[in-house]
Amino acid sequence: MEKLLQDIRYGTRSLIKSPGFTAAAVLTLALGMGANTAMFSVIQSVLLKPWPFRESGRLLYVSQRQADGNGNLFSTQDFLDWKQQGGLLARMGAHVSWQFNLSSIGAPPERVSGGQVSYDLLPVLGIQPMLGRFFSAAEDVAGSGNFVMLSSVLWKGRYGADPHIVGKSIQLDGAPHTVVGVMPAGFHGFDDKDLLWTPLRLRRDNGIGSSANFHWLGAFIRLPDGVSLKQARSELNAVATRLHQEDPSGDVGFGVDLQTLNDAFTSGVRPALLMLMGCVGLVLLIACANVANLLLARGAARFREMAVRTALGASPLRVIRQLLTESLILAAAGGVAGAAISFLLVRGMLAFHPPQVPRIEQTGIDGAVLGYSLLASLVVGILFGLAPAIDAARVDINDGLREHSGSTSRGFGRHRSLLVIGETALACMLLICAGLALESLWSLSNVELGFVPKNVLTFRIAAPAQLTGPRISEFYHQVVERIRAVPGVQSAAIARDFPLAGTDPSMPILTDGKTPAPVQGEVVTRYRAVSDDYFRTLEIPLLQGRAFEDRDTASSSAVAIVSESLARKYWPGESPVGKRLKPNFTGSSWCVVVGVVADVRHWGADAAIEPTAYYPFTQIPDSMRSLIEADMGIALRSSLAQSDLLRSIKAATAAVNQNVPVYDVKTVDSMLADSGSLRNFDLSLLGAFSLLALSLAAVGVYAVMAYSVSQRTREIGIRIALGAHSHDVLRLILRQGARLAIAGSVIGVAGAFLLRKIMASLLYGLSANDPLILSIVPCIMVFVLLLACWLPARRAAKIDPIVALRYE
Repeated sequence: MEKLLQDIRYGTRSLIKSPGFTAAAVLTLALGMGANTAMFSVIQSVLLKPWPFRESGRLLYVSQRQADGNGNLFSTQDFLDWKQQGGLLARMGAHVSWQFNLSSIGAPPERVSGGQVSYDLLPVLGIQPMLGRFFSAAEDVAGSGNFVMLSSVLWKGRYGADPHIVGKSIQLDGAPHTVVGVMPAGFHGFDDKDLLWTPLRLRRDNGIGSSANFHWLGAFIRLPDGVSLKQARSELNAVATRLHQEDPSGDVGFGVDLQTLNDAFTSGVRPALLMLMGCVGLVLLIACANVANLLLARGAARFREMAVRTALGASPLRVIRQLLTESLILAAAGGVAGAAISFLLVRGMLAFHPPQVPRIEQTGIDGAVLGYSLLASLVVGILFGLAPAIDAARVDINDGLREHSGSTSRGFGRHRSLLVIGETALACMLLICAGLALESLWSLSNVELGFVPKNVLTFRIAAPAQLTGPRISEFYHQVVERIRAVPGVQSAAIARDFPLAGTDPSMPILTDGKTPAPVQGEVVTRYRAVSDDYFRTLEIPLLQGRAFEDRDTASSSAVAIVSESLARKYWPGESPVGKRLKPNFTGSSWCVVVGVVADVRHWGADAAIEPTAYYPFTQIPDSMRSLIEADMGIALRSSLAQSDLLRSIKAATAAVNQNVPVYDVKTVDSMLADSGSLRNFDLSLLGAFSLLALSLAAVGVYAVMAYSVSQRTREIGIRIALGAHSHDVLRLILRQGARLAIAGSVIGVAGAFLLRKIMASLLYGLSANDPLILSIVPCIMVFVLLLACWLPARRAAKIDPIVALRYE
């Protein structure tokens, strides 16, 4: 321990005596460590942190397997059928996201997010209510009354943390609901915005449960002690095989999939986050290469010192230990500075984080992140310090003690050349990845969406719960008529979901002719309920026939409009206008196709086009009304400011029913931006890391070239004295730097080529082997590095030979 403390004291004094070198090394490491720590904090929060449930690793998300092997939500009938099989799924709990109108005396109505849950779901999660109890089995049955559980946030915020809230009644969707319990602090379900929950009350005989084609339920189970995930999957696959033999035509026999919570909720963002973590790892390697080069240069300057220490009896191991101690001191200082930088980077990332990334808002610099930073600092200190330390330990005593030793060191040296080539290759790889992503973003900006988002404002409302049947449609119709009367509103329309703003059901359809067999994994058709003026408001081109009109009501003949891709699929080579189709669910009727509209990319520019059938919302069958018309969206086209429109919207809605809140007010432009926010987030970070890598590589090349020139001062003076011109010297230095830059760029292109599969999965509209990017980026890389070489080369070309020949 005494020797270690001696090494630390000596190393610290040595670094303080070289403030320029120390500052450069610490800053370089801080940038690399800061980016790594910030990115790890995101990874830790999103992918590694346990979910807030008891033994969350044994809590599994259950999805229904389809014929193509993909997972899907459960239909009511299939969920109940699987529960009846007993075994693992006997206590499977179901959940569906929902929204409610919450009102109270003296307060305006408020639309709150929550869920409907089966009585056995919350116990499966392994949590206990803070007050009261869970729902009982008797309360999860239709006709048993209205009951609700509150989140801690809602209980404290709206009800003043009333300790006697259990048993009291609150107004929900215009009806009194008895509070049976309050959930513990920190519990928000599976959506951080959930504030309350009501019983789900699944039924086979009517409502949503009457159609086997509606998949809307998420489900969860808890693995019993001693049962592994592999064993559970094997058991359920055996049950699925038996069910399929009993009923080959039923989809319940296709089985179920079991996933951990991490796999279920983070699989969509995991590849991008891991790619970004790999990128910052490359940045840190470049920083290590830079510091290693600085240490090699410093080691050459300390050549005599190492020779003297060896001559006085220091063993090579002792020299290595001393120099590694200095490296670890540098790494520790860089880690501390990097932690401070990472705090700023995390705040920056949270300022524009995409909503698609779960739990990212919980990102912070906690003990686990600081532990990672400490461990990374130790590894990095050894990584960049070991080669220079071993190089210094191999000192030749006779050469080291000879006068003028070290002054004739020539060129880069083999170690420094390899480090420059390595960091150039890594920076080139990152720049190619950023270039491909940027080109992909450019391709996306030119994709035809099928609608015009500019000057369209949307909001949502929910019909009062006491309305039933056609009165629900009439309520929405009255609201939209008042919206259309607002000065400055060009058009307005109703829809269950507008593009970029929600999931409409995927549903098989029947046609008069031969219905083509579905392609595995393909959405058969989307069921979209809309009003007249929907296509005019969104400026979706009408290709054939007519749009919906006021005369398309519940009492008139059922009609439909199909998208271009659906028409091409079901009626290839002929016009679908006048043909008939029928949504394949209970209570539906045959509809006459009256028009064809252009395809719409409902989920964003990079989303696949889905065949879509549009139906008048006034003709929705009663069996579907509770799902389709629970709440509806209204879109209006106007050039007025959003604040002016919002006042008019609220006034128009209140004129129909003052207890109905207006919520989820958004422009379609903002929704389009949100749909690409994850991609833009990834691209922004990738671009920032790539520029940082390029800067570090350029600084590293400059530092090594400057050192090389200083070591070759006498040689350059002799060359000039023997007749070499300044441009000859300039060419000599630049040629040396160009060889290394070109070698590194070639290796970088090869490395990027090996990463093509990863990048191709994250890109849109181009190949990962894009020749334009693969040719432009290396040229930019070589140019920047030659610019970094030019300053030392220019200084070398101006050397006075008389001064150089005296140089020591």
